[in-house]
Parts: sequence; C-alpha cells; structure tokens
Amino acid sequence: MRWGDVLRVSRLPLPERKFIVLGIAVIIATRLSVIVATPRTADFLDPRIYQGVGQTVLEGVNPYDYSDRPALRARLRADMAAAHGIDDFTRTQQSWDYYVSGNPPASTALYALFEKLSGGSRFGWRLLFILGDIALFLGLAQLIKATRGSIENAVDQAGIICLAIINPVLIVAGCAIPEEKQFQTALMLWSAALVLAPVAPGARRAVGIGFALSLSVLFKLLGIFLVPLWLARANREKLSFAAWCALGGILPVIAAFAAFGDHFLGALIARGVQNSVLGAEHASPWVLLPWLEGSAYVAVKAAVVSLFCAVFAALLIKRRIDLLNLCAGLTVAFVCLWLDKGAMNRMNIGIVFAVAALSSLSGRLFLGFSAAIVLLGGIGYALGVGVLRLRLEIVDAALTLTFLAAYLLVLLGREPGMSPQGWQSLRTSTR
Repeated sequence: MRWGDVLRVSRLPLPERKFIVLGIAVIIATRLSVIVATPRTADFLDPRIYQGVGQTVLEGVNPYDYSDRPALRARLRADMAAAHGIDDFTRTQQSWDYYVSGNPPASTALYALFEKLSGGSRFGWRLLFILGDIALFLGLAQLIKATRGSIENAVDQAGIICLAIINPVLIVAGCAIPEEKQFQTALMLWSAALVLAPVAPGARRAVGIGFALSLSVLFKLLGIFLVPLWLARANREKLSFAAWCALGGILPVIAAFAAFGDHFLGALIARGVQNSVLGAEHASPWVLLPWLEGSAYVAVKAAVVSLFCAVFAALLIKRRIDLLNLCAGLTVAFVCLWLDKGAMNRMNIGIVFAVAALSSLSGRLFLGFSAAIVLLGGIGYALGVGVLRLRLEIVDAALTLTFLAAYLLVLLGREPGMSPQGWQSLRTSTR
C-alpha cells in the first residue's frame, strides 16, 4: 500500500474506502451544524486576527516588517476597529503589529489564501476551517496505516472516530470557537506517517517527506519535534534519501524568505520568549497554581518540563515506548507545559498527536485514550461549563492536567522489553 493511498480513495480496499468516505461526511455534517448553531463566535478575537493578517498580506504589506508601508498598516487597523470596535487587537498600532506578526510564514500564507477564497467573509473562513478537520482525520488514518498496517480493524476505526471525528475538545476548540490549529495537527500526523511508511522512499517520496516536515515547522514550529524520527529513518537509508528530503524541505523555506525576508525570525523569537516566561494565561494547566509566579514559577516550570522529558528518554531507553512516542512526548511537554499562554486549541495539537502515536504501541491503548478524551471532554464541558458555570479555560486547564497525569502514569506502567510496532516500522527493510 502506497503512502498516498488514503488520498486516492478509489484505490483503498472497500471497507477502508467506506470508512474514509463516511468519516469525511460526518465531519462535514457535524461541523456545519456547530457553525450554524454558533454564529457569533465568528467575531471572536482569533478569527479577526487571522483575517487581519490575510488582509495585510493581500495588500502587499509584510506583516513581520513593522516599517513596511506604515500608512497602509494604520488604515487596515482603523478599518478593523471601525467594523468591530477597539479591542486588544486594534487598540494601538503596536498591538496590531504584534498580532499580525505572531504566526510563522506557512500560517500567514494560509490566512492570506483563506481571506482571498472567502471574499472577506468569516463565515467562509469557518467553512474553510473544516478542511483542517478533514486533513486531521486523513492524517490520523494514514498514521494508523503506517504503524498498524491498515485501518480495517474495528478497534483502530473506533479510536479514529473518537479522536478525529467526535472529539469534543476538537469540536469546541476549533469549530465552535473558530481556530486553525487542526492544520498543524494534520501536518504532524502526515509527516510522521510519511517517515514511518514501510516502503522504499524513492526520490519523489523523499521530496514529499522533506516538504511535509518543512511545512510542519513553518506552520507552528512544532514539526521540529519530528526530527529525531526523520534522523532514524535517514540513518537506515542511503545518502540520496537525505539529499532528496533536503530538496523538498528547502522549497518552503525559500518561499518564506522570498515572501517575508528574515523579519519573521525576530518576531517569532520575541513571541516565543513572551509565551515562556511571563506567567500562565488562558487554558495552561499552570493557571491552576496561581500562587506560583515570577522567577519561582519559571524555575518550577523548567524543572517539571526537564523531568517530563527525562522520563520519556528513560522510557525509550527501556523500550517501553518507541521513537514516535518520544517525539510525541516532547511535543506535549512543549505545548502543554512550557508554553504558558496556551489556549486549548494549541495544547490539543500535542494531545491529539500523542494519543495518535500510542497506536504504534497498542491498538487498545490508542482506543482507550481516544474514548477517554470523548468521555471526559463531554463530561467536563457539560458539568464544568454547563452546570458549575466555570470558565471554559479553567475546564480546559483541568482536562489538560488530567490527560498529562494519565498519559505519564500509563506509559510508566508499561512493561519493559516490549517490541512496539513502531520499532518494527522503522526496522522494516525497504522494498
């Protein structure tokens, strides 16, 4: 089975073809229902920021270069403020510049594309965001095929349904509250699946792997955590594999620098620092410890993240996990524990990727975590927000902390000396 066959549905075995088609249909139906039921969320801050970025690019302004066409930048801010009032986004030109430069080049390019395709309609944006859910679903299916051989097994299909289709966290923090982070999750899943695919990586496939990995870095930077997985594959292949991957990977980089120069580097570094040391906000699990602040907070956070990563390194050495799950664990440590301004949509990138990676260890483990996310997410939102009237971000922080604890404890409890299927995927001889 070729690694691209999930996209070529007609080539799939009939059971897999039916599952893929039905899954896409259910995603479209459920997301459309949520969009129609929540019209006002189109006016939330993030969708307007994305639209502002798209407008800036389409007007020929470099969003990362604050000195580029200042009069036009001021007009764009004024137009947004006139339409929606003064808020954190439009309060000052400095705040406008901060927000429109806050995402890597691939995200910025996507915003420009969506603004063009939608004709400026945020309802149109929300419809386009459904493509992210579909891409996530297909990427998850492809990763399952890479780690488990097919997606015909009922256990694997149930896990995919729970994690990618009826996941309440994904529906709330992505559809009801419009977001585009599911595209990054999809890129992580696709990239990992391409690297793990047990087929001979010819020139075209190697270029595709490099291209996908590069995009996964240039979208939200998180693809960097897949580098160990790629290095392991490159170590098993001929030098030509790395060369072709490098060719595919350099293409998006060249495009990014051609479009925006090197200005995006400084903007992203500054944003990364501000999201790491200034204190917890939004749905970060650290907001549940409000007494931790200042230098003590940074020290405790650094210690916890270091310990978390060290535990995953030890689990890999003891063969309780494979390299795919090490990459997933590092991603979770970064987005859920280190970045402290995280809303649930961003932390969910790491959570979904981590649960998907469990498929290489055990189908039942993958299904168990996927089903638990549906159950706990549904109960958490219904009870926490609906009954107790807690802030959604507090519920999200509690759900994230619960996941982190369960994730770590379950992996620590795995028996050593196992031979997970993910190891076999990397060891499979190419053909």
